[in-house]
Amino acid sequence: MKRLIGIFALMLASIAGFSQVRSYTDNQTDTFIIGLDSYFYGENGSLGFTVKSKDARAVISGDEVLIDGAVLEKGAGAVIIGTHDFTGDRQVELVVARRDAETISANIYQYTGGEWAVIGRIGAADSGAREIRVFRQAFTIRNKRTDALYTWTWHAPKFDFKSSDGISDPTP
Repeated sequence: MKRLIGIFALMLASIAGFSQVRSYTDNQTDTFIIGLDSYFYGENGSLGFTVKSKDARAVISGDEVLIDGAVLEKGAGAVIIGTHDFTGDRQVELVVARRDAETISANIYQYTGGEWAVIGRIGAADSGAREIRVFRQAFTIRNKRTDALYTWTWHAPKFDFKSSDGISDPTP
């Protein structure tokens, strides 16, 4: 009887647990990064957020990503801008992710000293990867061709890379 109650309690606890499930909107828009706190995906649009008591606005305008009116980066492919606290300092970092036919990647920016600086780059080229997952301080990408899992985890002051197939960091 105790075992049955324990199993039932575990099942109830797992229902309330956090999971990375693609939402209806994710599926409709074909987003390729799952688990960000907030994001915008599209050809033109913006995402407002607060970092270190400062209001910020990231904007996608064609192939450019701007932050507070200044060009942050320029590149090809589909773009997602989003926020997440990777560093554990209760301040969000800005993620700019891109995907084209052969490459999926993301740059992680932190607001420090009044400027946005890259604190990490992740990605995989020619791996058949179509999405990035975010959970706590980590990014994961599954290589569809080899079924290997690539993981970048924040360990201050950088993201450390591990692979289930033992390769070195595939970031393009």
